[in-house]
Amino acid sequence: MSSLSLPRIAIALGCSSPSRLLEQARREAEAGESLLEFRLDYLERPAQGVRVLQEFLAENPDCIVVATCRRRQNHGLFDGSIDEQLRLLDAAVAAGARAVDIEIETAEAAGTAVAAFRGRAWVVISYHNFESTPSLEPIFRRLARTPADIYKLVTTARKPSDNYRVLAFARAHARVPLIVIAMGEMGFPSRVLGTVFGSRYTYAAPAGSEGTAAGQVAARQLRHVYRIEKLSRASKIS
Repeated sequence: MSSLSLPRIAIALGCSSPSRLLEQARREAEAGESLLEFRLDYLERPAQGVRVLQEFLAENPDCIVVATCRRRQNHGLFDGSIDEQLRLLDAAVAAGARAVDIEIETAEAAGTAVAAFRGRAWVVISYHNFESTPSLEPIFRRLARTPADIYKLVTTARKPSDNYRVLAFARAHARVPLIVIAMGEMGFPSRVLGTVFGSRYTYAAPAGSEGTAAGQVAARQLRHVYRIEKLSRASKIS
């Protein structure tokens, strides 16, 4: 996967049943969305998500699927071991997923096992903080110890200035493939403006459903109300 040219919006799909996951994915693809995150850990039987992914991509080969299977210890829903987590992600790549999102805690514990994904899929190494927005430089240095295609830093905004800190970090590291988001209602500006400052994409909820993280809104709102795909650094924001 040589190119990092991606849509600005990724639809985060988190469903407890495989039929619902396939239904949502199909609906989003029909609406024109081409970058979808499959949260395998939301399924009661995560392995079923691999079959859904394969069926969906057989119907929609131009779509890009990011496979995620977040462990419960890292604020996901997957109760399996790290080995089981990586095996599921490996199966997802074999089924056609073009990227995997692996939390830094798993990456550090798994060692060289994460490197096996490189060249087969984009590797996104992610950090999540559900309490605050701490200093980002030490976090980035921690992430960068694991070779990856994209580094994702997700924090929680407790005050408006946290948006500026997150966005300024992305701008200062413009040559590094990053995803930056401040979660929560206070962090909504970071979801709208992140791609302007260098974030590869932002996350949105599927139509008519709740998202997988605090502060997510529907792609339609990002696209048609906030015109995220037309924003640039030259845009005037009031």
